[in-house]
Parts: sequence; structure tokens; C-alpha cells
Amino acid sequence: MYLLGVSFGYIEIAVVLITLSYVIYKYSTRNFDYWKKRGVPYVKPLPLIGNFLDVFTFRRTIGHHLAKYYNDFETPYFGMFVMNTPHLIVKDPNIIKSILVKDFNYFQDRNLISDEKCDGVSAKMLFMVKNPEWKLLRTKMTPVFTTGKIKSMLNLINGAADEMVTYINKNLDKNSLEAKELCAKYSTNVIASCAFGIDAHSFENENAEFRAVGRKMFDSHWKTAFRQTSYFVAPSLVKLLRLPFLDPSVSRFVREVFWATIANREKTNVKRNDLIDIIIKMKCQDAFGENYKFEGDKVVAQAAQFYAAGFETVSATMSFTFYELCLQPKIQNRLRSEIKSVLSRCGELTYEALQDMKYLHMVICETLRKYPVLPFLDRLCLEDYTIPGTNFVIEKGTPVFIPMFGLHYDTKYFADPETYDPERFNDENKSKLPSYAYLPFGDGPRNCIGERFGLLVTKLGVAKLIAKYDIEKSENTPIPINWDPKTFLLSARNGLPMKFKKTVSDAA
Repeated sequence: MYLLGVSFGYIEIAVVLITLSYVIYKYSTRNFDYWKKRGVPYVKPLPLIGNFLDVFTFRRTIGHHLAKYYNDFETPYFGMFVMNTPHLIVKDPNIIKSILVKDFNYFQDRNLISDEKCDGVSAKMLFMVKNPEWKLLRTKMTPVFTTGKIKSMLNLINGAADEMVTYINKNLDKNSLEAKELCAKYSTNVIASCAFGIDAHSFENENAEFRAVGRKMFDSHWKTAFRQTSYFVAPSLVKLLRLPFLDPSVSRFVREVFWATIANREKTNVKRNDLIDIIIKMKCQDAFGENYKFEGDKVVAQAAQFYAAGFETVSATMSFTFYELCLQPKIQNRLRSEIKSVLSRCGELTYEALQDMKYLHMVICETLRKYPVLPFLDRLCLEDYTIPGTNFVIEKGTPVFIPMFGLHYDTKYFADPETYDPERFNDENKSKLPSYAYLPFGDGPRNCIGERFGLLVTKLGVAKLIAKYDIEKSENTPIPINWDPKTFLLSARNGLPMKFKKTVSDAA
């Protein structure tokens, strides 16, 4: 009887487990006929995980994952599932234009969660915040990036570039320098100076606080990867677990530095026409009206975004540019020739001199095509929306992904896309490129607000180094690049080491 009782116990447990498994299976697959019902081609999903197993297990970046499926469909859009949630992936440039620009009112928000209970700083960043708060902030932040404001910061940017040159000269005897870290030191110094009026000392101290915090913002630790990837593909999980986008120590640092800088400015009445001065003006209640209080983390968040987005995008674009130039000396030599020609005419790297460097602009554009730092765009459909020329309705609440990586490597738009060729962006070829097939900064009202500032900082840094150094591949330069799957940004897993040597004219 005892054995019989044990036997019945095991059977009961097995029945419960089987029943529970069945219930979980049915619940997790309840929406898996969503795209089929609507006649939309889709990727066959797996129970529980949907189509994002490789992303959730950190085997592939979001950008590379979307690009993989981009190439499996000839249709202008297709469906995928993040766990149980249907997502629409849009490929066609005309539909992309409608989403980003023409019918922007239907897609004003990103899919990312914006919840102060999860992260008080990141939730109020311009990048994440929802409308109508987004529109208020965007309008008030725009004056930071006018041509006049950017030109007034040029001396500060030049100073950071000179520190980068001094650092390289001290390390010329090394077999290689890690280009991403080199460029991150430069961009960190630029942001600290232009946004906070602070000398970050990144080149003088390997453990300088500003640089150390910057490393922690987007590191490849699995905890960071889980938190930040979840913001894009599993916002409900972020809300359930109250996951912060930024490491709490990063938020604390930005708060402390920001409020100390604000207090010092208000005490001394010093004006630098930078981000801090703009924010001090915005702090006045009248800047937004009585219904919106611009205070606390709402204020800090704008400085945090400038810091995070500024240093990472600039350092990545510069280092990927140097990587391609070290592999293609002919392109590097042509670029150097243009830079030196303009310098001989202008005498220094002024704003106007950088605008005259047409080939430099082509080089940076090609870098951003091949290496878009944020290789996908996301939007949330706010009201039922019928795609123009079709009967298909994107239902309210549907997340939409635009696979920028897929577009930038599509042979319909870019012949031989794996080849780095700045000539794609000469005046003749650029005019033939379909609109909305090239989106390194997004487009429409919610495009990158700091595009012009980022391009200027990038171009000045590249021009300063190419004028003085030959950049060559070293024995440690990765060919091809091994991508880090534990970040939503495009990042090389083991860095981008390369050799810097003085040019003949500088060495003489």
C-alpha cells in the first residue's frame, strides 16, 4: 500500500506538471496567429520566447538579428514576436517615410518604457520620454544645437583634440593603441567641457571619474545587457522588475556633478552659452508653463542624455572610421590630402574649414552607413493606422521596428554593401539614393537632436589625427570585426587596436 501510495503521488505530480506546462504553452502562444489572421508574412515563433531567442541569450545584437530576417522577406513589411507580443518590421522606404515624417502623429513615441519608478533619470531623457512631454522638452532643448552655439564650442572641442594628439605622441612606441578607448577619452573630454564646464582629465588619468562612469554606461556586463536590451524588446519586464536603464551609480554621479555645476554657475553668474546655461533658463517655470514642473530628475536627465549619447556615438563613429582607414590606405591618403589642402588655405580647423572638407563628409557618411551606432529604430503605434496604398491596419499599441542595419546593407540601395566606399556619397551618387534608405540619425521630428554637434566633433577629431598620423593595422587589429552581442549599440567585442605613426611631414 505504501508503494502504491508513492506511485499515485508521482502520477498526481506528473499530471499537475503536464497541466501547468500546457497552460503556460497555450498562454504564451495565444497571439501566435496574429499575423496569419492579417495576411502578413511572419517569422515562425517559439513558445515563451517568440523570435528573439538569440537576442535574449546574447548571441546576436538586436540590429544584426533584425537584419538577418530583413533578408528573408521580399515584402515591404513582415511580422515578428517578442515573446507573445506582435511587432511589425518595416522595410519599405516609402512606408518608413510615412511612419517617421508624413504620419508622425500616429508614431510619436518610442516603444521604450518611460517609468520614473524604474529609473528616474533615464525615464525623463529626451530619447525616452513620451509625448506631450517630449514635444515640450524638444522645443526647449533645440537652442543648444543651433549653428551659433555649436561654433561657440569649437575652441573647447579643439582643446580636447589637442589633448588627444599629445596622448598619442606619448604612446607612439606602443605596438598599437585601442582606437575606441582613445576616441572615447576625446569625446568624454568634449562632453564634460561643453556640457558641464569641467575638465575630465581622461587622457591624464586612465581611471578619471568621467571616463570610468562613461565605461559603465554601456558596458558589456550581462546585467547591463539584460537591463538595456529589455527596455527595447521587453518593456513589460522592465516595469515588472523595475529595472533601471542606467546603473544607479551612473545616475548618482550625473546628479552630483550636475547640481554642483548648476550651483556654481548660479553663484558666480558665469556664462558659457552651453547646455548648463540653457537648462538654467529652462528651470524657470515660465519656460514650460504652469502645468509642467521642470525640476529634479527631469532636469538632470537632459544632461545625462547629452553625456551618454554624445560620447558613445562620437567615439564609435571615429573608431570605426579609423578602422576602415587603416585597412584602406588609398582612402586614408586621399582624405589626408584634402585635410592638408584645406588647412594650408585656412590655417586651422575652423568651422568653415571643416565644412569645406567634402571628402571627409563622404567618409563619415560611409562609416555611418556601414556602422550605424544604433542599428535600428523603434516606434509605437498610438492609433489604428492604415498603411498608405494598402488595406493593412497597424493596430494601436503595436511596436514597430525599422531595421537600419538591413537597409544600409540592402543591395537594392547600396551595391556591394560590405565594401567601404565613400564615393557612394559624392554629389552624383547621393542624389540617386532613395530617401529613407539611409537613416544614421533617424528622421522626422524625433530624429537625433545632436546630429550637427556630433558630426562636428567627429569630423574635427578625425581631421586632427589624419593630418598628423598614418594609421596602420597592427597584429591585433580584428579582421573581420567580432561584434559584441551584449549591447543594443554597435560595438566591437575586443576593441579596435591599431598603430599610429607620425606622417612623413610631421616626423621630419
